[in-house]
Amino acid sequence: MKEIVFVEEKFSHKLHTLTASLNMDLELVFDDGEVYPAMDGDGGREVNDRIRVRTGHKIRVLNLLGHAFYGISTTCGEAADVRLFYMLERMARSGHWKSMDEIETWLMDRDIPFTKQRQVKIEK
Repeated sequence: MKEIVFVEEKFSHKLHTLTASLNMDLELVFDDGEVYPAMDGDGGREVNDRIRVRTGHKIRVLNLLGHAFYGISTTCGEAADVRLFYMLERMARSGHWKSMDEIETWLMDRDIPFTKQRQVKIEK
């Protein structure tokens, strides 16, 4: 499945993206990435904050998103992951979830368990 893009911003000093995708374990992964290019002899760096929703909890995300769009999640596509991505695309197109904080708050308010991690890569 393709990646859903919620935010893609290009600034003079960084590139920022907020996306959703499935990882190899079929977990729902939200990735908030910032890429800082090399400048003035310093190496570039990449910072990624990730939220992972385990496979067993994706159906709750799908059902709750479906309620937000009046049950439409049960009418599009056959597989649950296809329906989930359809709902996430609707969220992105409608301007919801412009930051990782908004996603984290939405998940916490609905008692959906997730794990959060930060990865920093520094180029020399």
